[in-house]
Amino acid sequence: MRFITRFSLLLLAAFVVLFSAGCDPDTPGGGGGVTLPPLVTLNSGTGLVSFNQDLPLSSPSFIVSVSGEDGDAPLRNLTIQENGTVIPFSQLNFRTGQTANNPLLIPTGDQGGFTYEIEITPSNTSAGDVTFTFLLTDTNNESASTQVTVTYTANPPLIDLLVEDGFVSGDATITNFNTSFDVKVALDDTEDSLATLTVLEDGALMDAAMLTYNGGAFTAMNPLVLIPDEATGVTYTINVNPDVTMQETHTYTFQVADNNGITAERSVVITFDPPASDLTFDTTGVFFNASGSGDGGLDLDTGEAVAFNSANAEIEDEGINLNAVGENWRAQISATNDAVLRTVDLSTLGDGTTFADVVTTAAIAAAFDGGAMPTGNDNFPDADGDTSATETVTETLQEGDVLAVRRAGRTYLIRIDEVNYVAGSNGDNYKISIKY
Repeated sequence: MRFITRFSLLLLAAFVVLFSAGCDPDTPGGGGGVTLPPLVTLNSGTGLVSFNQDLPLSSPSFIVSVSGEDGDAPLRNLTIQENGTVIPFSQLNFRTGQTANNPLLIPTGDQGGFTYEIEITPSNTSAGDVTFTFLLTDTNNESASTQVTVTYTANPPLIDLLVEDGFVSGDATITNFNTSFDVKVALDDTEDSLATLTVLEDGALMDAAMLTYNGGAFTAMNPLVLIPDEATGVTYTINVNPDVTMQETHTYTFQVADNNGITAERSVVITFDPPASDLTFDTTGVFFNASGSGDGGLDLDTGEAVAFNSANAEIEDEGINLNAVGENWRAQISATNDAVLRTVDLSTLGDGTTFADVVTTAAIAAAFDGGAMPTGNDNFPDADGDTSATETVTETLQEGDVLAVRRAGRTYLIRIDEVNYVAGSNGDNYKISIKY
């Protein structure tokens, strides 16, 4: 029994010695003890950011109240970072009177502790998360930090394709030979002013030459830069005339951007299914002033110049005006050999239709049927060539004029490409395009 008691006492004494050796009290500031770092916190309050939250991108600046406390050493500096990068001091406003340096050297009177109110204007200009870090360091290079994440939000501008007769507002199929289409785009601002409107084909920027705004009221650009009067809202009509010659499908996107680069868009999928061409002839030809030695008639079947009175001619030049002073070539034509001539407005086949768009004989026939009788004056004294004064003749022809001619069941479409006056001679001539 004594042996057991003595053993128990010895065991207890060893435990006390071991426990005392492993539990020395902490000694601040050295001697192998723990060093207390500084402490930094964000304070809550009205109008202050102290926790993760959303802010509108249109008003990105915010205010924080930062408190720092020393540990075992005086405070040395405070650094403010945006996504790990030191914010330029020019973007910080210390509302409690400190000079806006970054890092800020802590004044002597604040090295034991401080509270600063700071307005921060971030460098960020896009929607999304941005993390702001407040790093406090003391003279022992001990540091502490705290963070807050601001999620910048932006309401995009508004864009819509209006539903109106004659305008595409959703996916569509175009079966006309004229493959252009019209949209009516309405834009409106939200948080920031409108800046640009961009038109894309399959995600690629379209050539501005393929776009017509408001019927050609101004020169098209792509992107179109909005003027100040349009920056709060505007509606455009846009004719889109892509380079399409066969069955194809493309996506057209209309994208508006505001001054912050925030975008909104609307897209339509257009399937083009133009009719196949049944033309048998598409070429150019030249014929001349009928009062000269050159051939003043044109055989539209071959595109060859012939005499004005040739049985092969469908059209003929009207020669000169002997009463004219200076340039006396009339630059007028008439139909001949039972042919019938019409002036043509291709828009009757569809808005924006061009000579190149017409690829079927049915369209040429429709252009002739919708054409008008020429209204030119034929009552001029003439020499050589056709000297009649009562024919149905065109006005003086201009480059780009389009005419249709019908003879013996065939209808021709012609465009005046050039009207060439040759001074001091009768070598004046036309260059034209012909298709049938």
